[in-house]
Amino acid sequence: MNLSSFYLWFKCFHILGIICWMAGLLYLYRLFIYHFDFGQNKEEIHSLFSLMEKRLYRYITVPAMLVSVIAGVGLILLNLSLLFQLWFQMKLASAVLMVLVTGWAGQIRKKFQSKDFNNNTSFRLRVMNEVPTLLMILIVILVVVRPF
Repeated sequence: MNLSSFYLWFKCFHILGIICWMAGLLYLYRLFIYHFDFGQNKEEIHSLFSLMEKRLYRYITVPAMLVSVIAGVGLILLNLSLLFQLWFQMKLASAVLMVLVTGWAGQIRKKFQSKDFNNNTSFRLRVMNEVPTLLMILIVILVVVRPF
């Protein structure tokens, strides 16, 4: 297998990882909103949302993020010139923000599981639900259009 074949395989896994990561992240924040709005005072609903959030985060969102990051690092190593292009630097910064948003979701999940709903509001969770979408839009524009 030649270098260009490796690059295409890394790109394939990178794209698949991102699709799964985004699906998990977008659904996870939506679950937080429902958990906050409906699960605070009803034990059965709280337990169900806690289980759904835990499984989604641990078994889909984080593994997909890791596949995306590992494949992305592989792409960079196979094409180091990317690091010197402004569009890519902005894409990389946006991806780092996406990792941070995922980590923050993990913190919310742990707090909600232990019934700590403090420092959250339905409005704040709804705003945070839009952050991954906005980052995704920015990343796609940067990669496809390469405006810089």
